[in-house]
Amino acid sequence: MSENSNTSLNHQLSQYVFRSILSTVGASIYVLADSFFVAQKMGVLGVAVMNLSMPLFNVMDGLGFLLGMGGGTLFTIYQIQDRKRSTKTYTQTVIMGLIIGLVFTLLGISWASQISHLLGADQTTFKMTFQYVQTVLLFGPGFIFNNLLLGFIRNDHGTKTAMFAMTISSLANIFLDWLFILRLDMGMVGAGLATSFSPIISILIILTHFRKKENHLKLVSHPFILSDLRQTFSIGLPSFLTEMSTGFGIFIYNWVFLKVSGNNAVAAYGIAANVLLVALALFTGVAQGIQPIVSQEYAHRNFKTIKHGLHFGLIIAELLGIVCLAFVCFNSHLIIDFFNAASNLKVINLANSGMKLLLISLLFSSLNVVFNIFFSAISNSYISIAMVILRGYIFPLILVPLSAKIYGINGVWLSLAIIEGITLIAELITWGFTQRKLKENDFSF
Repeated sequence: MSENSNTSLNHQLSQYVFRSILSTVGASIYVLADSFFVAQKMGVLGVAVMNLSMPLFNVMDGLGFLLGMGGGTLFTIYQIQDRKRSTKTYTQTVIMGLIIGLVFTLLGISWASQISHLLGADQTTFKMTFQYVQTVLLFGPGFIFNNLLLGFIRNDHGTKTAMFAMTISSLANIFLDWLFILRLDMGMVGAGLATSFSPIISILIILTHFRKKENHLKLVSHPFILSDLRQTFSIGLPSFLTEMSTGFGIFIYNWVFLKVSGNNAVAAYGIAANVLLVALALFTGVAQGIQPIVSQEYAHRNFKTIKHGLHFGLIIAELLGIVCLAFVCFNSHLIIDFFNAASNLKVINLANSGMKLLLISLLFSSLNVVFNIFFSAISNSYISIAMVILRGYIFPLILVPLSAKIYGINGVWLSLAIIEGITLIAELITWGFTQRKLKENDFSF
């Protein structure tokens, strides 16, 4: 690439990444705002309830990412290779989103109690957990369609609209939390409603994209193309598994912390997890920002541009990881007080000592998240899937309980950094192999 083209590409990547970060961080504020206002009204027990409920959001957001990232990436490739087929891809993805969203509504009607117990609610936390879980499940289609549509409009040159939608909906979420929880005293039902209305507001803003002349997202009448549906799931599966792995990890940590030190430890972990979720949203924003350009250049078989896009994403993500970790190290008491209005001393001591150990993982997870979505963006989803399964499921299931048994609660806090570090080594080895194939113009994986 020439110096001018390199500068132009960096400018484009910067714009896409910046807008994507605002979108993904905006999405994480749904739960963050809830946790803050719930803590103000219901104390650390409310924070524990919020943390128990987090995996539910990971399931819904993950399915939205599955359809949005998978369908959006395939849409971009077909926009270059077969425009009629790109429209069909969008249509069948929307239909799948509708079906999946309605399943969550049905779960909210019939199975909210069982799901609350599954998430770890005990006699102390069950009532609040049930109220929050049922409210959120009833609005399941909103969470699914928000991430689905965001994925498509980013791939249809609608990054500004995506950024605006998530920013406004996040601000609305904060206002609604204040209104429903503090002013109207609606408790966990109010927290659930505030969170659930936010993606609906986002969707209403996203719909303005469809009125633009440059919009290519149109619904058509046609039978399902099963091969495209399978490819959508295949491309989007790493994003789904990545999001789900966060929920699975939180689920495992909640259960281990409950056994080691009870609800106070879960509340302390909940404070750290809120910071972790925002940081992961930053990294996901970087990865999703480079994805449309990487997918486009992959379709054109431009290896140098693909490599440049990856390096750009890795550098930005790592810098963000360092900044986040430094902020936590120097402001841990400020963060803890933010979620611990009642100044529970047990929670303060647990969170202060453990949060820094847990968030060392950011130095590695920043790179892992970018690598994961990058491999999916170049239709190399099998590697992404394998890495996500190791990082998000197998390692936590083995290492978290083992660390607790050997080193106690400090071992639990530090286990995430160990998991992310091992995964990064595997990612770098895999990228070395993949890079050689791309250099040889062998794009068949």
